[in-house]
Formats: sequence, C-alpha cells, structure tokens
Amino acid sequence: MAKLASILQYLHEHHPGCRVIGAASTDSAPEVRRISRDDEAEPGDLAWLSLKKAQAEPDRVRRFEGTLLICPELMEPTPRPGSWYVLCPNPKLAVIGAIQTFFAEAAANGLPGHGDPPIHPSALIGDGVRLGFGAVVGSGVEIADGVVVGPHTVLARCCVGAGTSIGASCVIGLPGFGMDKDASGRYLRFPHVGGVRIGADVEIGSNVCIDRGSIGDTVICDGARIDNLVHVAHNVVIGENAVVIANAMLGGSARVERDSWIAPSASIMNQASVGAGAVVGLGAVVLRDVAADTVVAGNPARELERKGGE
Repeated sequence: MAKLASILQYLHEHHPGCRVIGAASTDSAPEVRRISRDDEAEPGDLAWLSLKKAQAEPDRVRRFEGTLLICPELMEPTPRPGSWYVLCPNPKLAVIGAIQTFFAEAAANGLPGHGDPPIHPSALIGDGVRLGFGAVVGSGVEIADGVVVGPHTVLARCCVGAGTSIGASCVIGLPGFGMDKDASGRYLRFPHVGGVRIGADVEIGSNVCIDRGSIGDTVICDGARIDNLVHVAHNVVIGENAVVIANAMLGGSARVERDSWIAPSASIMNQASVGAGAVVGLGAVVLRDVAADTVVAGNPARELERKGGE
C-alpha cells in the first residue's frame, strides 16, 4: 500500500506536466492498496486510462469509482468526493513509474530462488494433484483438485481449476510483452500486476506460454482446449469449450468466445474478438473482429461463409 500524497508527489517530481484535480487535501484519502482497471476500480484503487480509450469512451472518467485515476491531459473530469485525477502528457509512462516505485511486489514474478524448494510455501495445492519432474510452482498459485502438471512446467500468479491438464515445459503466469518508450527513447517494460485464471476441465498442451495480465487477469474458461506451442498474451480471454490449435498466437486483450475454433498458425491481433462459434482458418491473420458463427481465412482474414448457410 502507498499513501496517495506520496504517489502525487512522485508524479509531480518525475513526470513534468502532470496536473492534479481533486480535493485540496489528501488527509482523508484511503491508502492506495492495488492497481486495477479503471472500469473495475473501488476506493483504494489506482487505475489509468489511455488516450485511445478516453477518446472512444469519454464517459469512463465520470464512471471512475476508485481513488486515483491517471488519465490524458485533454480530459477535464469533474471532481467527485473520494477520487483524485492526475492529467498527464503520457499516462502510460506515469503509471509505469508509479507501479515500479510503489507496487514493485505486486509485479514480482513470485518464483522460488536458487536453492529454494520448487514449490513456494504460499502455494495452495489441492488433493490428487500430480506435478511432473522439474515442475516449479511460485507464489500466488492455487491448484484445485485433480490437476495434472507436466514436467518442467512453470506456474506463477495463477489459479488452475479442478481436473485441468497442463503439458510439459509450459510457462504460465509470467509477464507478457508490454513496452513503451520514455523521453530518451529507451524502452520501459509495463509492469504486470494481474494473474491468470484457468477454469475447470481445461486441456493445455506442451510448450504453451500464457502471460499474466498486465492489469486484470488473463482468463481461460472451463472446457477450453489449447494445443502445443500456442502463445496467449496478457489479458486474453478464451471462452468455454473454445479450441486453439498448434502455433496459434493470441495478441494482448484478444477475445476468443465460446465454442470457437482457431486453426493452426492463426494470429489474432491485439484487442480483436472472435465471436462465439466462429472458425478462424489455417494461418489466418485476424486484424478486426470476427462475427459469431462465421468462417474466416486468409491474410488479412476475410469471411468465407456464415455457418448454417445464412
């Protein structure tokens, strides 16, 4: 946790051009205890809003219910009791700095160190769980009953539902690839503070990477099937009974809705959505949303037909 006044002072000193809107005194403000999405924030939460989201949904600022929102300088939020707003030229760089300075523990990977037991003492492991040789279980991990984890798989910052099977040499719950340049042109990594939530009766093949969420969680819903050599980036959602086959790549915040089918070597662009029951063909590159119950293929992916002959 961190005092609101300390965060505001840091932003003032290290991110020139930031401007605070809120009550004159922060004495009555709750301590900032966590980082959250702006649309899920509660008192005690810090969140941020990108210029793209602010322009697309300007009402998001008014709906903010957390303690501190870092947002683009073009916004002019109306102060509300219990909330403060920091208007910045570059909100992403500002929130990167705030997380690194005040919430470094939340962004830590939580893996055992050299010479430590391979299972972190804080991990919660259910009945009948089978861990393969060389598996590593870090902090923030909860494994429900009957889960099978293959050899040399690494789990961190994730919850795994009952009856799920995970293959060999997977990496689940480590940070994804999120970068932004500072004023000098140097790349800074966006600290990931979310986790991974895997439902019940999920099957995950070998050599699969599922990144922890940047803010919020990456989610794999009940009954999903993920083949070998699939990459699932931060904040992806894979719906119930969806199938994602070998060498597929799901970009950050992509959504694959229930009962959809992603063929081998397909790529889903960041934030693109594949509707329920849709099929994405072999090697397709999805750059925009795919409607439910359609079949798409090609680069860029185009609709071939609508399932059911409509």
